Amino acid sequence: MHPAELGIWPPPGHSLLQLPDRISPYAEQLEQRILHWADEFQVLDGERARTKLERTRLGELIARSYPHITEDRLDALAGWFLWAFVIDDCYDDVVGDYDASAERVLSVLRGERIPDMTKLDALLAQVRGLLVEGRSRHWQARFEQHMGQFLTGFKYEADSRASGRTPNLLGYTQLRRATGGITPSLDLLEVATGHEVPVLIHETEQFHILFNRAADVVVWVNDVMSLEKELLSGETNNGVLVLRQEMELSDQEAIDAVYDLVEGQMEQFDRARTVLFGLLPGWGGLTVSDLAAIELFVEGLQTWMRGNLEWSRNCARYRVVDGVRLSTDSTLVNSTRQVPE
Repeated sequence: MHPAELGIWPPPGHSLLQLPDRISPYAEQLEQRILHWADEFQVLDGERARTKLERTRLGELIARSYPHITEDRLDALAGWFLWAFVIDDCYDDVVGDYDASAERVLSVLRGERIPDMTKLDALLAQVRGLLVEGRSRHWQARFEQHMGQFLTGFKYEADSRASGRTPNLLGYTQLRRATGGITPSLDLLEVATGHEVPVLIHETEQFHILFNRAADVVVWVNDVMSLEKELLSGETNNGVLVLRQEMELSDQEAIDAVYDLVEGQMEQFDRARTVLFGLLPGWGGLTVSDLAAIELFVEGLQTWMRGNLEWSRNCARYRVVDGVRLSTDSTLVNSTRQVPE
């Protein structure tokens, strides 16, 4: 079957379609702030890349995924998402020292002064100041850990592409949420509203399940949405291709299998949510503000899952195979001293 003929949307009645579909009133402001960050730090390849960014509608993704975002947090999230999407495009082609690049980014996140800062580093340094304002040391540690895993994933995916190897199901399932950039994105739920979940709640088994299942749903749905583009480009890191190989399925059967998998992930999410909220009344020391932060975060996990799907309907990033990337400039991810002559 030709990629364009594949059915990529969830079937009627799927649990994804039962989640709340909300959007912030700041969607257009977010679009403009993203473009402002891009122009200020000059991280795009040119006018075609800027048009691509406009058609990607990152502001809509943020508005749908963080419907309760406050106005004073718009710049922080707009800047971070621009950084994340630009670095993702850069790493599609870049050849360099992945470990050194990752360590440099983590140094920026720790607020350290580094030599040979790239334009993308400079963007992140300014965004970082907005992100950590008012956030606890616990939040900063979690965010840095998730960012480190995200950056390490670029090296893993490049190795798979170079070898032409499609990962096996078990390995892919465990690694995909780390490589997709979704875990730091979920951390930003607490930035968007300014309300942090108590650190001990973060460490409960039920909260881990909620966080991981929401992350899994987002990245597996993204794999379906990007399948057409990735089939044409020769990409091997895609859950649909993993299931196709593992279960000897057709492309359409593999897509259907992904949505079955997502259904199971959402059932686990619902069970964990029920148990967690059943535990909270007996958890001593929780304030009214703490309980509100927990409810807001769990709702945010749901709006992220649904918002990602709805954004994908309107976004040209996955549906239009035009060969245009936001940036292919290797000097954005490697300092100038590391770039070969």
